[in-house]
Parts: sequence; C-alpha cells; structure tokens
Amino acid sequence: MSIEVTYDERLRAVPADREAYAAMVGGLKADLARLDAEGAADPSEVFRLLRRVGFGLVVLGEHGEAVSHLERALLLAGESPAARTAVRINLADAHRHAGDLGRAEPLYLEALAIAPPDMRDFALQHLAKHRIDQNRLDEAESLLRETLELREAKGDPELIASTERALAHCRRHTENPD
Repeated sequence: MSIEVTYDERLRAVPADREAYAAMVGGLKADLARLDAEGAADPSEVFRLLRRVGFGLVVLGEHGEAVSHLERALLLAGESPAARTAVRINLADAHRHAGDLGRAEPLYLEALAIAPPDMRDFALQHLAKHRIDQNRLDEAESLLRETLELREAKGDPELIASTERALAHCRRHTENPD
C-alpha cells in the first residue's frame, strides 16, 4: 500500500494507490472530527489537519469537499505568510482542478503577493499551471522560466525537475494547442 502522490498528464497530483491514499485521508478526517468534538483544540493543529485533508481531497479529485476544508483552513491560517500562502495555493488548485478558473485566479495572485521569498517559486509554478489551463501559454512559460531560476538558485534537484516537466508540458501545449 502506498500513500505516495504521482502526477498525471496535466501535472496534477494523483494518488499512486487510490485506496491507500483514501484510507489515509479518512484517518486524517477522523482526527479532525475528534479535535472538532473536543472543542478547545489548538487552532494551529486544526489548521494543519484541515490543510492536509483539503490537499488529500484535491489529490482524490473530491474538489467540493476539498474547498470546504481549505476555506476553513484559510480562516485559521493566522499571520504566518507561509501558512497563508500555502493554503491559498491549495484552495486555488482545488478550484482550478474543478474547472473554476475564475475563483482560482485571485487566490493564486494573492498567494504570489504574500509569498515569503522561499515560497515564491511555488506560487509562481502554480500560477503558471493555471495560465496553461487558461491557454495563456506565453505568460505560463515566462512564469516557469522565473520559477526555474529560483529553483536552480535553491539547488533542489526535485524542484528543478518539477519545473522542467512543467516547462515541457507548457511547450507541448504551445506546439499542439487543444
């Protein structure tokens, strides 16, 4: 059984083993329900669980429920720019994957505006994927080139490879528009 995430042809996170991943998300939901029932749970712990459940539901393709959890997480994100950025990206992804590009747009832009320097590459890459879905391919490629520069400066091979895959995906769309 695997709770790993892989990526589909649109570069969207999907579970390597759907059944195992769904069980993991179910366990997180049970933990969240327990905290909710206790009533006086630490808001940072509730935020952490809401975000993990929300992301897990995005991966499972359960976008409506994901939005509900992530909107609640957004209310608990507090003052941390990292937390506020991350949950906005997750919520924007939930809307984008559900096909609601209009609701995703401001969330991606807000995430980019508040992203701490070490998260700017994540905000840029997710906005770029959104631009691909909008068929704004020149903008997407420009955003991805900026992302690649930031990730090369970080020196993280996995992040660099992720951006290179996104650039290749963007270029395929440019050469063969849907």
